[in-house]
Amino acid sequence: MAKKKKAVLNEKLCDHSPFCAAKRVCGLGAITQKTHWLFKAEVPQIDGDKCVGCGKCVAYCPHRAIKMK
Repeated sequence: MAKKKKAVLNEKLCDHSPFCAAKRVCGLGAITQKTHWLFKAEVPQIDGDKCVGCGKCVAYCPHRAIKMK
């Protein structure tokens, strides 16, 4: 059986926005992000155990920082 692809974040392309569209669209909570104040946030983290490889986050990331691998 082939290994299913999972979402992987390229931190260099990510803008660290606290309003991350990919995080909001993930219905499984596989993408989390610590925020500091209103307009400051850390790099989003993708939990490979929760990710099912649906690809919604890839479609919604405006910076194309997420790929399926």
